[in-house]
Amino acid sequence: MADTGFRLGIDFGTSNTVGVLRWPDGRTKPLLFDGSPLLPSAVYVNADGSILTGRDAVHSARLQPHRFEPYPKRRVEEGTVWLGERDVPVAELVTSVLRRVAAEAERVAGAKPAHVTLTHPATWPPQRRQTLSQAAVAAGLPAPLLAAEPVAAASYFVSTIGTHVPVGGVAVVYDFGAGTFDASVVRRNAGGGFDVLASEGLPDAGGLDVDAAVVAYLGRNFAGREGDKWRRLTNPEGESDRRAAWQLWEDARLAKEMLSRAATTYVHVPLFDESVPIGREQLEQLARPILDRTVTATQIAVTASALGNRPVSAVFLVGGSSRIPLAATLLHRAFGLAPTAIEQPELVVAEGALHLAPPTGRAHVAGAAGGSSSPISGGPISGAPTSGGRAHELSGDVAAAPVSAAPVSGQPVSPGFSMPSNTPHLPPLMQTSSIPAPAYQPPPPIIPQQVARPISTPPVQQPATQPMAYAQPAPPVAQPITAIPASPAPPWQAGYPAVQPPKKGRGGRLAAVGGGVLILLLLIGGVVWAVNRNPDVPTPTPADSQTSAVPPVCGKKIGYLGMSSGDNSDDGVMMRNSVRLAIDDFNNAHANCKVDFKEFDTTGTDDGSKAKAQLAVDDADVIGVVGPVYDNEILAAGSILEKASLPMITPFAPDEKLAKQGWATFHRAIGSDVDQARAGANYIKNTLKASKTAIVYDDSDYGTTGRTEVSAALGGGTGLSVAVKQTDTDFTSAAKQVNDSKPDAVYFAGQSTPGIGFVKALRAANATVPIVGSDKLFTQSFVTKTEGKAEGVTVTCPCVPSKDAGNDFASKYQGTFSESASYYGPEAYDAAGVYLAGFLSGHGTRESMLKYMTTYEGKGATTGRTIKFDGSGNLSAPDPLIWAYKVKGQYMVNDTAIKP
Repeated sequence: MADTGFRLGIDFGTSNTVGVLRWPDGRTKPLLFDGSPLLPSAVYVNADGSILTGRDAVHSARLQPHRFEPYPKRRVEEGTVWLGERDVPVAELVTSVLRRVAAEAERVAGAKPAHVTLTHPATWPPQRRQTLSQAAVAAGLPAPLLAAEPVAAASYFVSTIGTHVPVGGVAVVYDFGAGTFDASVVRRNAGGGFDVLASEGLPDAGGLDVDAAVVAYLGRNFAGREGDKWRRLTNPEGESDRRAAWQLWEDARLAKEMLSRAATTYVHVPLFDESVPIGREQLEQLARPILDRTVTATQIAVTASALGNRPVSAVFLVGGSSRIPLAATLLHRAFGLAPTAIEQPELVVAEGALHLAPPTGRAHVAGAAGGSSSPISGGPISGAPTSGGRAHELSGDVAAAPVSAAPVSGQPVSPGFSMPSNTPHLPPLMQTSSIPAPAYQPPPPIIPQQVARPISTPPVQQPATQPMAYAQPAPPVAQPITAIPASPAPPWQAGYPAVQPPKKGRGGRLAAVGGGVLILLLLIGGVVWAVNRNPDVPTPTPADSQTSAVPPVCGKKIGYLGMSSGDNSDDGVMMRNSVRLAIDDFNNAHANCKVDFKEFDTTGTDDGSKAKAQLAVDDADVIGVVGPVYDNEILAAGSILEKASLPMITPFAPDEKLAKQGWATFHRAIGSDVDQARAGANYIKNTLKASKTAIVYDDSDYGTTGRTEVSAALGGGTGLSVAVKQTDTDFTSAAKQVNDSKPDAVYFAGQSTPGIGFVKALRAANATVPIVGSDKLFTQSFVTKTEGKAEGVTVTCPCVPSKDAGNDFASKYQGTFSESASYYGPEAYDAAGVYLAGFLSGHGTRESMLKYMTTYEGKGATTGRTIKFDGSGNLSAPDPLIWAYKVKGQYMVNDTAIKP
């Protein structure tokens, strides 16, 4: 599918489905279905086999309820569902709902969305996820990225709303929807993404159950009055009764929703033609048993996540039923933390899904090849740069006043109503949260099917009102780049002679071309010279080249060790594919001496990294791995690889601490944070020509490193140094100190969140002074949340834009994988090239390959940077190739490759 630049996030819910569309320029809007952003997930099978969805399905079910399935998501593992006169595959029902979303997205966009992210419960097993993915493709959508709902929700609050969750911090996602409840604990990983630590679900606790409690409350007064009218409402038989039952349940739902904003309202009871007053206090007492169970489930999830003494950084309210004010009050009481919510919590998961590709969260660079990719949360991703997704605009008005979190007053439910024990078709109300709820299916909104039991709820005593933290969404970003000097194509590409085994000949210095992908063998006078020497073999000379050949190593494996599936896996997939591309290029040129590829998918977790590193170690044919990718993966797997002497080359993580672990196996194919700081100083000196620079740094390890290196590189050109904290919210004083020192330039060494606050404060004091920072600011959140104040700010990045990578990398990647290349693919390709060069030099053991890498030196075929490793595994080259980008409007534009 051609990349139209449109992205679609879909939250396929139990009761309702939500789709949010993002335009190429970053605007986002929820799709509307019959005027509402909520598409009922219900389906109805006509006699002719056609399937109706949404409100059409709900409307038709009034006449023939046996053809109606209100919750296909709950049936996803059943295979088929009997509707009407036939078994209907569940996948077909899901496809019908998603096809409705796909059609509306195409209608609004005028084109098919090129990328789709589809969310699912965090606990769903692979079989359910596969069904969901297949249904999306059958609906005419591109193969979707699947994302866990709590990860999407947390990414939305951090990226769009700006809620601060530090790296390593945890947040609770309280998802109270119409049909079900889920509580999840997520931890922000080292790159700003989120890992799910624990989830706890209640399939029988949702907004429909609160509606049922309201209906049961009414039944205490109306059951037994005026003949069988109440029985007709709760057990409808004819069309008119079903219509009246539908109206009763709809009025109960609307009253529940209104009472989140008002103190009192009325519920109209059809057939009796009476309107009954109901107050927030009564609603909250009716809902209290259900809400108690959700809070208990949340506490269980927190306990299961084994946080120890670590505090919860944030509590996020998700799902339409989370509007009930008592939910926020009970959560505040349980965790001592005011929950965060928005006016339309139903949209959080679908819009958050748009933040989940790629996981780097890199700001978009206008015109670049992967420019349509969208970032996720704000902060570095396990060694990836900080993210911070596009800011989004919700369509429709967002109420200025937050939903009240006022506590229940403590007044009991009116005692005048009694509920007969035989009243049919309402779900049971639980007396306390400690009593497990019986298994049941909440009733369809049009045809209630369960029986409610009379419950006497005691008065509720609540603490003082606690506020909820509210925020509103924000706008986006995309990708241009100037070309870098062309890199030499790897020697296995067309136009190079077939590679011969190295021969013994006269001396030769270590060199490599093609990104260290292979050894360039020059045919001179009929004699093959090996330019890259095998340290374990005598130096070849022309005189004895025919008698002492060192054969290349065939049949060995290069592994990719890193995240390549699950939430936020786009970058990992990019790097994995790039390794495969390098190996395929090699094998196409060496049909008689091929190399194998093996994938070790860590899923981005510590445990996954350890397990897959051990699997790589256990495969004796794996001689080297490209990866791990993120900081947490490297730290988890490093000691395992070190013990087995299995070399690793990360194409992604620049964190300086990784090179200080003492691992002989660790190498990286990009410049480090130190290289970035020095490049930033060079940019200030050579491009900005600044004579006096103020340095602002935060209290992270990175901030300290940046300050030290920039100060040293600038020498006498450093003026004021100002320290700030990552937790600071007011940077006025720091900005004043900097402005008063009258610098020619400012360097910010620190993370994205304090960088946003400082830049805004400095621009309020000085609109023109140049500001330079590192890739920690190369994020979507930095571009958008600085609200236009970051215009002209320069950020550095050790990443080579794929569009301008050498060796025709971008077009080859597009042709092979049918998608645009993005960041860190060139680096992964060149990392694989180091091992390929080693195989051609005869290194077929891990120990031999490690020794070879200590003396390796070559130019990357795609990145063009020199690849040579020092004793700690860092690049040891005069050209680590750090790029400068500038903020221009809502985009990052390429500025220049910074000269050493």
